[in-house]
Amino acid sequence: MTRYIVLDVGGTTIKGNVVTQENELFFPEEKVFDACSDKTREEVLLNFLSILNQLNPRGDCVQSICFAFPGPFDYARGISYMKGISKYEALYGLEMQKALQDLDEAGWIKTARFHFMHDIEAFAYGICRRYPYLADKRVFCLCLGTGAGSAFLANGTVVKGTEGVPENGWIYNVPYKESLIDDYISARGLARLSKEKLGTELDGYHLKVLADAGDERAVEVFLRFGEEIGSAIQGFLNGFHPQVLVLGGNLAKAYSNFRDGLHTTASLGGIEVLVEHETSVRVFEGLLANCMRRK
Repeated sequence: MTRYIVLDVGGTTIKGNVVTQENELFFPEEKVFDACSDKTREEVLLNFLSILNQLNPRGDCVQSICFAFPGPFDYARGISYMKGISKYEALYGLEMQKALQDLDEAGWIKTARFHFMHDIEAFAYGICRRYPYLADKRVFCLCLGTGAGSAFLANGTVVKGTEGVPENGWIYNVPYKESLIDDYISARGLARLSKEKLGTELDGYHLKVLADAGDERAVEVFLRFGEEIGSAIQGFLNGFHPQVLVLGGNLAKAYSNFRDGLHTTASLGGIEVLVEHETSVRVFEGLLANCMRRK
């Protein structure tokens, strides 16, 4: 049976599973691991090695190991160029396939093919597989978590650097206010707003607990966060003219809390807002489809 290991690599956690070419999952629920993204190069690589061995403890033959990675990243060569965004900086310039295969003592990693794909592109293709009606739509995918990940689809294909879309389709590094979009519509941006309003930095989960319990300060934080998102993406709505805005990532789970703020500053008339809670599952599906095409 042909098997693929799929990994959704985030700044806080890494989610993984083993999938067959028939899209059957070996683990009923995705496995979640600490990312260790702020550690030394050796620690980050050993963490990846440990994760791979935990997903394949018997060392069975695996067709491909498929990574969904945030950018900047050379996906053809498997080299990370992340710098100044507080994650995986120790991997800068490293050829990951060679580094992991050099550390492999069991042998099965050395024989597997490696595939690397932008995490939100994988998510976007997975979204199209999950919702076939999007195949002929213009779709703006925005994943809110450690950073602000993005991808743009037209007729089922990712588009970049055209039709109002930034180079590579990434909005995170577009100048915005006093720095970059990534600093405002991400976990960091939400924590900053929390600090301003509550006097302490809270993550999305704890803020949502407070807001759902009626804490007016937490409600105001989410309102301002939604306004920030709308303001940051309005230019892309104007340039790309999406028919659907897909929200994914951990912070999308709080959409009901920041929805009013988003609609205040973003012109969403006629645009369907689709909130996807199974972000990693969609990433896995997109990864598998990509690997199947390239084998």
